[in-house]
Amino acid sequence: MITGLVVLLRPAQRDAPATMPTAPATSLTEAATLLEVAEKPAAKYRHIRYLGWQTFAINDNGRTGVTAIEFEITVWLPTAPGEMVVIYRNFTGRRRAVSGFQPPPEEARPDSFRGPLLWGSFCAATPCKEDSLSLPLRTDPEQKLEDASSAMLSPFTTNEEKAALYRKLAESPEIRWDNGKVSAGGGRTQFTIDPVTGQVTGFEERKPSQENHMPEGMVTMTATITYEWTDQRPS
Repeated sequence: MITGLVVLLRPAQRDAPATMPTAPATSLTEAATLLEVAEKPAAKYRHIRYLGWQTFAINDNGRTGVTAIEFEITVWLPTAPGEMVVIYRNFTGRRRAVSGFQPPPEEARPDSFRGPLLWGSFCAATPCKEDSLSLPLRTDPEQKLEDASSAMLSPFTTNEEKAALYRKLAESPEIRWDNGKVSAGGGRTQFTIDPVTGQVTGFEERKPSQENHMPEGMVTMTATITYEWTDQRPS
């Protein structure tokens, strides 16, 4: 039997700068400003690619182990209203042993599992909305960062909405910024934000449990995120 961990991922009252900041962000608040003043290209689609690893626990007749499998999620989000959103989810076929017993490649993941759910909203056609933005964030800093995960990772969160979210997170001094690495508490959830663009370019989760037989502190999911504007997409 294979069990896995699935991640289900104050507007400022001030005038935005008239020009794009030239210095890299040194805080969540400065990263929010970068998003607010970012130019909006005239391309037809925004292409977003998530490439990462998800860790699974294995229990096969008493033989236990941990393996990681690479997944890919690609999104083509139209800029015009009334256009179809295209999302592909799949495993790349790559895997790596973490510890203990390793099953044959064809048994390394549940047959029907197509990858983690990094955000909870569904959108078939533009305009799209990230539903988690309407939910309150808990006050505990570490839980607050976990609550923000879906909106931080969702392709449907606009720059303006993400900037407002950054400012909410920045209200908690326990949420740390370390050269673009954003974390709190024991670092169960960590985001990487590009100090030059303000965009989320990666995340890491450490959520082992007794049920999945993973030791405390083990990375259970990690991914990098890339963005581009394009006039072409798969048909």
